This record gives sequence, C-alpha cells and structure tokens, in this order.
Amino acid sequence: MRPARNAVLLLCAILALGIRASVVSATSTPHPVHILKDCSTFDGTPPSLCTIAESDLGAIPVGTKVWYLGPVLTNSYFLSSDVSLEAVGGTATGYCIFVSKPSTGICTFWKGTGTLARFTAVLDVTRDAAGLWHWDGIYYFADADPVGAAAGGSATAWH
Repeated sequence: MRPARNAVLLLCAILALGIRASVVSATSTPHPVHILKDCSTFDGTPPSLCTIAESDLGAIPVGTKVWYLGPVLTNSYFLSSDVSLEAVGGTATGYCIFVSKPSTGICTFWKGTGTLARFTAVLDVTRDAAGLWHWDGIYYFADADPVGAAAGGSATAWH
C-alpha cells in the first residue's frame, strides 16, 4: 500500500509542477499593442471621455470608451487619473499620468471584467501633432492566481 501511496504523491507533485510551469509561462509572455485615442470629447470634468479610434487588440475594439475619473484632469502641466476602459463585453481598471511638456506619460492596467478579465498592461502615452493620443506598450492576460500570490508571495509576472 505504501508504494502505491508514494506513486500517487509523486504523480501529484509532477502534475503540480507542470501546472505551475504553465502558469508562469502564461503570465510572463507580454504582447505588443498599439492603440490610438480620440479625446475631442474630453472636457476635464470627471468623468471625462475619450474614445478608441484604432486598436490592434481585439478585446479593446474601436469605439471602446476611456473614462478619466480624476483626481487631476485640468492641470495645464500634467494629468493624473484613475481610468476605466468600457469595451463591448468587458471593463478594465487602470491609472494614467501624463506630463504635457515633453508630451509623454504612462498608463497601467491591472484588472478587468468580462472580455478584459485579468487584463494587465503598461503603455507609453504620447500625443501627435494632429492631437491624437497614442498608447504603445505591452499587455497580457494574467492567470487568476499568479504563482505565489495565494501563498502571500510575490506575483511578479515579468521574468
């Protein structure tokens, strides 16, 4: 009976290691993304609205609403705001900061619902001469319980 129990324990350990390896692989493979926003409706009053005009990420299609919730939307030198994406079938939560001179910033997203569940992204923000806003960076869909998170460890996905 003991050899059978040991074999079962060994098999469980092997399966656990295999599952753990696939989770690490799934959460550590970022993909490039380019998104273009039209903010002609942005008025600085929370919530202020921009709309996705171009996207190479199917989960964030053209027409997706980008809501800027504040706290700082009308400062002439920078924007610092919670942000929410409202796509067909899902939402994502993040934060953006933008400095008007030299016209650069960063947005991060770390959670979502529906089609954007487990959405994670780090995006550089720039504004072109035509006044359109570019988000260029990386994204991935993180595992629901990254390695180590359940045990209170670090859930760093960038290996």
